[in-house]
Amino acid sequence: MTRHGQVPAPTDEELNAYIRTRYTLLGVDIAVLPESDPDAPMDQERLLANGRSILRQDVIAADFEIDPQFNLPVTHPAPFVAWIEEVGR
Repeated sequence: MTRHGQVPAPTDEELNAYIRTRYTLLGVDIAVLPESDPDAPMDQERLLANGRSILRQDVIAADFEIDPQFNLPVTHPAPFVAWIEEVGR
């Protein structure tokens, strides 16, 4: 379940189907890779595991709640900052 309890997390098989579909739509045939070969630079097993990991991390990142009062540091502050600084500093 997600943090909000709405939708169950997809299974590995569902994510594998999604990843294979995305690669197919991009014109990439992952069937040319070996199924599982630790000596190969990449195999289907590791490719799908990496894809699942990335997708699950994206879900976690998308569920991040932003603090509306958080001020990001700015490397080049706007010119009007000089006009709003407190007097007496």
